Amino acid sequence: MSAINQTLKDIQAEARRCLYCVDAPCQKGCPASVDVAQFIRHLRYADVKSAKRVIKQANPLGGICGTLCPSEELCQKNCTMGRCGAPIHIRDLQKYACANASYSPALPQPNGKRVAVVGAGPAGLGCAAALAALGYQVEVFEKDGCAAGVVAREIPGYRINATVVENDLAELPGDRVHIHYNSPVTAEDIAGKLSKEYDAVFVGAGLSADRMSGVDIAPGAPVAGCSRFLAELKSGAVKSVSGTVVVIGGGDSAIDAVCSSLACGADKAVLAYRRSREEMPACDEEFLSAADKGVELMYMVSPVSITAEGDGAAVTFVRNRLVERPGESRKGFEPVPGSEFTIRASQVVFAIGKTADTALLAGKADPDTLRVGDTNCFAGGDYLSGGATVVRAVADGKKAAAGIHAYLS
Repeated sequence: MSAINQTLKDIQAEARRCLYCVDAPCQKGCPASVDVAQFIRHLRYADVKSAKRVIKQANPLGGICGTLCPSEELCQKNCTMGRCGAPIHIRDLQKYACANASYSPALPQPNGKRVAVVGAGPAGLGCAAALAALGYQVEVFEKDGCAAGVVAREIPGYRINATVVENDLAELPGDRVHIHYNSPVTAEDIAGKLSKEYDAVFVGAGLSADRMSGVDIAPGAPVAGCSRFLAELKSGAVKSVSGTVVVIGGGDSAIDAVCSSLACGADKAVLAYRRSREEMPACDEEFLSAADKGVELMYMVSPVSITAEGDGAAVTFVRNRLVERPGESRKGFEPVPGSEFTIRASQVVFAIGKTADTALLAGKADPDTLRVGDTNCFAGGDYLSGGATVVRAVADGKKAAAGIHAYLS
């Protein structure tokens, strides 16, 4: 879908196409439960401030999500207008509302209770904002020097402008939500100091380490995890790349890595994925963008070994074939004997997921309340799910806030 021009005239024209459904399916498709029909109705009548208020009351990171959300797989997928033509460009409307009005949350009187939040990513901020709206004082402990997690550290600037992130952070209730930067928290801190000094603790620490799979990697081969690679490019620690960059994976982060490689000077960027395009988890919009930028796509291949070769690497792959697996909806794959081949690369990037520091919490979180055992600790976001979208992490934070409120009430 082509984007709607970010002018009030075009935004109002798009808003007038909305049917303002009762029991709107678009709202059901939004993990953060934004009242989509209501904010679009406000935009129709040029009440941008009210539109933003509706969005931000449900999603404190509304500007970020209005830029990054895979809306074609969420709210827009369910849009009634999509049955008789093009669905409403909900994400574009949300992006406009959040960029063109001010917002200051209305807060109740403090209830005298304090909650500690570990991690200032989308889940942690979603939880903190929801708790502040219920009267809690929230202290957020972030190990890095910035908030918003991977959005701020890793997602390339061509996908989201820094001012969008800054605006969402500035509109958090600062008198109720205090963020302590460069403040890492250990399992001992959570079980001891935080659990004792605060009425409840929410752990939304995200994912901490790149998976590097079981591939045989020779010492000295230029291999990096996707998170580190993207963070170094975004921070300027690495200013340029050259030669051929091979990215192994098929998600949105893998797409970010190959596109960033080209933007930073790579002669060629190759995306290698073990299944077919149909099984690739990257959203269609990002995939098509990568193809348009000249990314070379290799499907049905898996790395076998990576050896150092001069200043670069030799990556040996094996071709795969898809296989049906009883009881599983997603097709599996198996190597085709004798199909190995090798390509040369100046840099190899693994974008096959990340892992959480599971040692932070002992026990499992209840799926309904997100409470961990019989403790006063709760957990959610990517830390619990293993990685999802920004809006789903925000939704998890809100769910944990509801669980904390029920626990403390």
